[in-house]
Amino acid sequence: RGHRPPSIILPATQGISTSASLSSKIIQEELRGALNFDGVIVTGPLYEGAITESYTSDKAAVEALKAGADIIYLPEDFEAAYNGILSALQNGELTEDRINESISRIYRIKYAEQAEKLSGK
Repeated sequence: RGHRPPSIILPATQGISTSASLSSKIIQEELRGALNFDGVIVTGPLYEGAITESYTSDKAAVEALKAGADIIYLPEDFEAAYNGILSALQNGELTEDRINESISRIYRIKYAEQAEKLSGK
C-alpha cells in the first residue's frame, strides 16, 4: 500500500486520541448534531497507522459504525472487518436499525435520480 495518509485526531474535541472516523463525538455530536448533517459519512482509510496501532480491522469497522459512519473505507483486512460487523450484529453490539439508518442515507444518494424522474423534476 505504500504511503499511509495521516489520521485526523482531534484530542481537544474528543478528550482522548481517537480518530475522527471512530469518534461518536465528532460524527454524532458535531456533524449530525451541531451541523445538522444528514448526508452519507465515509470513514477515512481504516488502514492508517493511528487506527491499526490500536484497533484490529474488525474492531475498527464496528467502532466506526457505532460512531455513526455509513461507509467503511479501506480497512486493513476487509474480510476481518466484514466478519466483525456480522458478529457485532449477531451479539447485539450493532443493531439492524443502526445499519438501516446508513442504508437509507446511501439509498437517498444512489436512487436520487430515479426519485426525481418519478416526481417529475
